[in-house]
Amino acid sequence: MLFNEVLSLIKLGQETQNEEGFPVPGQETSRDVFANEKSIRGNEFYIAAQSGYTLETMFEVHSLDYEGETLIDYESKRYRVVRTFERKQEEIIELICRAYGSELNS
Repeated sequence: MLFNEVLSLIKLGQETQNEEGFPVPGQETSRDVFANEKSIRGNEFYIAAQSGYTLETMFEVHSLDYEGETLIDYESKRYRVVRTFERKQEEIIELICRAYGSELNS
């Protein structure tokens, strides 16, 4: 299987508090990995729609490349990882995503 797309996996750092007690977002770290972009399966798309949100895309990455990141940058767009599915025999993990910030609209 040819992995011909490059995406950035983003991990959010630990949130802290400043001296006044207000939250300070953690530092983002990102790294590029090779992936395949795939379509969302019809059944999964409709089940998500019934729950009030839209799944946008799915990425396949090598299992060794994924370390639990929750955000993805791909082609100038940011996605949130909603669910993962590991295909152990193939050593591939599927990252099912929706547009970042879409949870604010639903």
